[in-house]
Amino acid sequence: MFGNLINLVVGLFFLIGAFIALKVKNNKDLVNFSIGMAFIVLIILLITDIVPETVESFDEYRYLYILSGILIGSGLLFLLEKLVPHHDHFEEKKKHHHEEHLKHIGTMTALALIIHNLVEGMSIYGVVNSDLKAGLIYALGVGMHNIPFGIEITAFFEHEKNNKKKWIFLTILSLSTFIGGGVLFIFNDLLTENVLGFLLSITIGMILYLIFNELLVELKENFNKYSIYGIIFGVLLMLIGVFI
Repeated sequence: MFGNLINLVVGLFFLIGAFIALKVKNNKDLVNFSIGMAFIVLIILLITDIVPETVESFDEYRYLYILSGILIGSGLLFLLEKLVPHHDHFEEKKKHHHEEHLKHIGTMTALALIIHNLVEGMSIYGVVNSDLKAGLIYALGVGMHNIPFGIEITAFFEHEKNNKKKWIFLTILSLSTFIGGGVLFIFNDLLTENVLGFLLSITIGMILYLIFNELLVELKENFNKYSIYGIIFGVLLMLIGVFI
């Protein structure tokens, strides 16, 4: 049960990021900063955390399972994108619908992170139960990862007339790690390493889709010095999370 309490605290780091975003006045610069930060943070998160953990989860046919999960994850976001108000990068540029595209990216990112955090909550719960010290270090690192995502989601929905969607996503994100740990607590016998590994493989597919189909396009179209600042800050923040 102590593992679930830690998961609850980890989720609150999203709200720390949201608080930082709300205190910054220049929204346009913050969005460019957040896009650069989100782009590099997702890449580092894959390399240092998700991919190694996924590979270690399988004993046999690991790359077949991982590739299948990646295809499913990318396909899920492709389908989810059809349910979110459609956008076209070039048409948006002509019609000045930049804000709608940012809200679209925010929605897609939040959906992927919710699924990722459910799995990560299971992982934290498992580590805490086997080694409390290692679990605390791991949880703090995950919490540090959550700060830039809280900034990102808040900034992307800054122009939303109805802020309800932003706070719904932030609330679910804050609780998703806790819920993941609760699922493992209830269905501990059913969630094997292979099942967790496959769920993480799906997460990899979702994050790759976001990086190349959404964030990279937005970064190229609106690249400026704040994008560079965001990339640098994202690297520093993730390094803190990796080495603490």
